[in-house]
Amino acid sequence: MQEALVKLNERWSLESTPDIKIRTGINTARVLVGNYGCDYRLSYTALGDGVNLASRLEASNKAFGTVVMVSEATMEAAVDGFHFRRLGRILVPGKIQIVTVYELLFEKARPCALASCPESKIEDPKVLYHWQWVHKDLILQ
Repeated sequence: MQEALVKLNERWSLESTPDIKIRTGINTARVLVGNYGCDYRLSYTALGDGVNLASRLEASNKAFGTVVMVSEATMEAAVDGFHFRRLGRILVPGKIQIVTVYELLFEKARPCALASCPESKIEDPKVLYHWQWVHKDLILQ
């Protein structure tokens, strides 16, 4: 989604249209999803604490300067396929537990544009994040 947005913003910049920015919060939890309401007015929605946490993560992106923030549960579920950077521990409104949050960086299986792609060699997330930030234009290709 972010890659498509970069291309869209590039195209729109030629037409002097303002850029669009999207932030995403992702949490992994059991929630209730479906049509709720009555016969004459149904609404498809998701309900539950997990949905509320995802919403709070989306809003927390702004403070961290990130685009995609995920919960620890999501990071643990997806760590085999993606690189993450630990952002820290935050207390989100409406919760009494502190939540550890991560930034989703990029997919591990994705081919690297550099000849000396370091993803598999870097174990320190800070170093990996620095490499990713310096070469972000190559990752978006």
